Amino acid sequence: MNPTKTQHFLFVSTLAISSITLLSGASSMAIAQPLAEQQLEQEANQKIAQFSQALKGQLQAAIKQGGLPAGVSVCKSVAPSIAAENSQDGWTLKRTSLRVRNSDNTPDSWELAQLNQFEQTKAAGKQAADAPIVASEYIVNGDTTEFRYMKAIPTQELCLGCHGSNITPELSTLIKQAYPEDKAINFELGDLRGAFSLQKVISSTEQLKTISGKP
Repeated sequence: MNPTKTQHFLFVSTLAISSITLLSGASSMAIAQPLAEQQLEQEANQKIAQFSQALKGQLQAAIKQGGLPAGVSVCKSVAPSIAAENSQDGWTLKRTSLRVRNSDNTPDSWELAQLNQFEQTKAAGKQAADAPIVASEYIVNGDTTEFRYMKAIPTQELCLGCHGSNITPELSTLIKQAYPEDKAINFELGDLRGAFSLQKVISSTEQLKTISGKP
């Protein structure tokens, strides 16, 4: 039986409403992910700031009291504990580099790709001097989504005593004893010393929507 005009109108209207509902859902998800990413980046940067402030304070105090050898001791013993303190709420925080001092911080394949891209960005002069070089990505593995974030660490004046090209023989010996596979030397002011690397496992798409505040 052919549908009447009324039946035909109702049928088309139902399809239209269904299409709008689907589009609305897709739109919500499209909006939710950038909002979720923005919040995750803010959380990551807060953890980086807390780590940096704590480590810099400890380093300055140690160097003032015991010179650069004391600074090496702080980096070896205190830095990992500060990183652990900021690896909470599902987050993991570490530092990595193309030239690591501690082999435990060797970059994985994703980190290596970002570090190489950071160097290319810096070499090309594409980044403003006061703008940090960062990278972020959602990596999906089955039902699990992992958010990854990296932020470049420029070499500062404080770093050069232990990571520059004029390290004293005595300090160099101490560093080699603490880090036999050390490659983190001959940096100059402003070089990319490495990067902070953070990751957070997100259990499902529903958690993404919860983070973003979207229903």
